[in-house]
Amino acid sequence: MNKILSYSIILLILFAWWSSLTIGLSSDEYFHHINGLVRYKFLISLGEIQKFEFRNNQFYPGLYDTISYGLGQIVFLINKKLYANNIDVIMHFVNISFSTLSILGLYLLTQRLFDKKIALITSLLTLLNPFFFGHMGMNSKDVIVFFAFIWSCYYFYRYCTEDKGFFKNLILFSLFFGFGCGVRLTFVVVIFPVIIVGLFYLFRKYRSNYLYLAKRLIFHIPTVSFISVILVILCWPHIMVEANKGTLFEFLSLVIKNTINWNDGPKIGLLNGNFYEVFNTPKSYFLTVVVYRIPFYFSLLLMASYFLFFLKKLDTENEIKNYNQKFFLVNLIAFFPVFLALILEVNIYDNLRLFLFTIPLFCIIAALSLDYFFKNIKDSISTRISLVVILILFSFSFYRFIILTPYQYTYVNYSYPSFGKSVEKFEQDYWGTSYKELINNLGSKFSKEEIQRFKIADCFGGDSTLLYYLNKNFGVKRLYSIDERPLRATHIVLTNRTFLNVINNPSVKGLVNEKGHMLVKNMEKVVRTPGVKTTCYEQYIGKDVVKVSRNGVTLSALRKLEK
Repeated sequence: MNKILSYSIILLILFAWWSSLTIGLSSDEYFHHINGLVRYKFLISLGEIQKFEFRNNQFYPGLYDTISYGLGQIVFLINKKLYANNIDVIMHFVNISFSTLSILGLYLLTQRLFDKKIALITSLLTLLNPFFFGHMGMNSKDVIVFFAFIWSCYYFYRYCTEDKGFFKNLILFSLFFGFGCGVRLTFVVVIFPVIIVGLFYLFRKYRSNYLYLAKRLIFHIPTVSFISVILVILCWPHIMVEANKGTLFEFLSLVIKNTINWNDGPKIGLLNGNFYEVFNTPKSYFLTVVVYRIPFYFSLLLMASYFLFFLKKLDTENEIKNYNQKFFLVNLIAFFPVFLALILEVNIYDNLRLFLFTIPLFCIIAALSLDYFFKNIKDSISTRISLVVILILFSFSFYRFIILTPYQYTYVNYSYPSFGKSVEKFEQDYWGTSYKELINNLGSKFSKEEIQRFKIADCFGGDSTLLYYLNKNFGVKRLYSIDERPLRATHIVLTNRTFLNVINNPSVKGLVNEKGHMLVKNMEKVVRTPGVKTTCYEQYIGKDVVKVSRNGVTLSALRKLEK
């Protein structure tokens, strides 16, 4: 069984690498590329570069962006043309490398918590999750947060449980913890329950020698803090400027506030066919996503784990030490950010992207029931029936998983038997990663000269991604505006991304500026104005001349606009 699981994991990782190097740039990746460029120049100049401001980059520590850009410079030094023509492949190569290492960290941690088989099942279920798999190559934030999270947990667990080499484990924990904070400052909140549980364990472990523990912590806490702070500020010029101005704490408070409730992102989202206000995310958000977007077989495994646990069927104390405590620990860490988001009323969009790091934790829970079924398959008819049901549900899910390649993150489960109908219920290609394929398809239908005569606009804000591929393939130098005259666009590239149609809308007069940008103080009024909520597909009328489709859903299209 372990060999089958191992080979399946290897095949899925290879498949993930191929998908990652095939998929196009996401709309966020250009930001991270430029952010990395700016921070890289700042770093190599030893702080002499002062022109490091661009749109909202002050809210990002920028450590991973700098590393990713720096690794790309190796290719640049080897061949400048190769670098310029393959920025997407290079960025995705770096991302998928970190994602693969995160799967390794997940395996090692789960093996220490439970056993090898459960670790293998967990790794397999994580790779089979369409959202995690779909983000492995092109997500420069959320997958990287998981990388830092899982390795921080791994080394902190070893620090707490091992007497030998604990200082080495402390240093490694500090590096990964600092790395996570250097990607997203609120990482400290994510790791908080892990640290609290670990400290509680240490107090129990050394309850007869508190003096030793106190001496250890007095030295170790400053060590962790020092290493973490150095990593955070290393590629964050803004924090140094604010410190010199004496406004450091005000700045950090603003960063945390904007991280929790990001107001420069989407203002509305699409949830099961209904528009919702991102700054007023419905309490039912998580439940709705789980019901409609998580594979059925996975939901069944999760429910089975809780059912078996409460029946004390999962209690294998003789095989795995402190099984029940570990089960509780994984659940605590998995649910903590979800409950915190609900309590703090965090702005949530893009499905489960912002909570991507929790998916592997739930995979651990699901793996426990599947492991139980494997162990008892010969002894119970109900177990055999359960496995057959899971296998059937998995087959349906896996078919949709494969057919969506490389856009697995657009997955919707069989609550909608016809996948095509889901385009009206959820945003699909909300990051425009299909633009690469779209532009390639465009080149197979029109000549370079014809395409250069097109006046192409972009609907949802992936301008940089679209222009990169248009310029790379056809030498197109600019995009047009849907409202700009006489340079009005003749064609528009679109997905079913949601947006607010406010330009020339009399009902929002006085609430937006002349360019249609919402005034911050009136944002809620604009969002709640009737008739402004729409999607790109609904807003722009015309004929689709080229499109990218999967399983009946148009992920992106080039639409010739009606005059």
